[in-house]
Amino acid sequence: MHAAEPTLIFETRTGSRAYGLAREGSDEDFRGVVVGPASWYLGFRGGPEQIEHSADHVWTELRKVVRLAAQANPTLLEMLFTDEGDHTVVTDEGRVLLEARERFLSRRVEGSFAGYALSQLHRIRTHRRWLLSPPREEPTRSEFGLPAESAVSRDQLGAIEALEARGTLDAEGLSPNFLDVIAREKRYRAARREWDQHRQWQRERNPKRAALEAVHGYDTKHAMHLVRLLRMAIEILGEGRVIVKRPDRDELLAIRDGAFRYEELEARCEALRERLADVARSTTLPAAPDEDALDALTVELVARVHARTSR
Repeated sequence: MHAAEPTLIFETRTGSRAYGLAREGSDEDFRGVVVGPASWYLGFRGGPEQIEHSADHVWTELRKVVRLAAQANPTLLEMLFTDEGDHTVVTDEGRVLLEARERFLSRRVEGSFAGYALSQLHRIRTHRRWLLSPPREEPTRSEFGLPAESAVSRDQLGAIEALEARGTLDAEGLSPNFLDVIAREKRYRAARREWDQHRQWQRERNPKRAALEAVHGYDTKHAMHLVRLLRMAIEILGEGRVIVKRPDRDELLAIRDGAFRYEELEARCEALRERLADVARSTTLPAAPDEDALDALTVELVARVHARTSR
């Protein structure tokens, strides 16, 4: 093996095929864990955190895997808990990593999985708003009673918004006219941002997702993964298990096929979020992983790979 090449210690199938949610034409996704050569750790140039063979085939350096999995990143946790039948490469070091995977589980799962789920819900809501009531015309400054060139810089506006967020803005020390201009600038910039984001969405819109939205009024594939993420978080916190191959496959695929009206999806998601909060309060998982133990694991795996590849 060339000294500069990374060593692949674990690789697995991920995505819809790992979840058991694949259909005809579904992509084949693979993720792997690599340990770099000694120069990545001892040299001044370091090494990459990620190697992308393609959008569907990604290797991640061990330290980044450990760091993100310790933060309960759903993508990295799922990768470590895929079924054995989905594994394509498992070296001795990879096996040690898999045997230690439960060390990564903690109450951080609530925030991370729910955060990813809510990002899916935010996209669903935004796209639905654009479907039902898209912005019709590009906003102009004159519509908001503003001059062609702004008298307020982006930095000034950002500073004022930061003070407002902290509740420390002294409005009494500012003129009513200035405050009115600031308010109109904020409304204009919000409209401008909405217009630009909508245009970008139109340009980059996935044709398959567009078809789902046209039929069902929202992106049902996002909805499927939203429900999956919330259920997985409940399982992890309640049972201490990361179930990647979904036992609720048929129901999840039904959601993708539009089994829920949009209002029903919102109601079910709210119920799942409430259930997740209840489970999080009673979970026996630690607040955070033992980072000293994970650090020792990382050192051990890097040392083992270097000892083996330097022979």
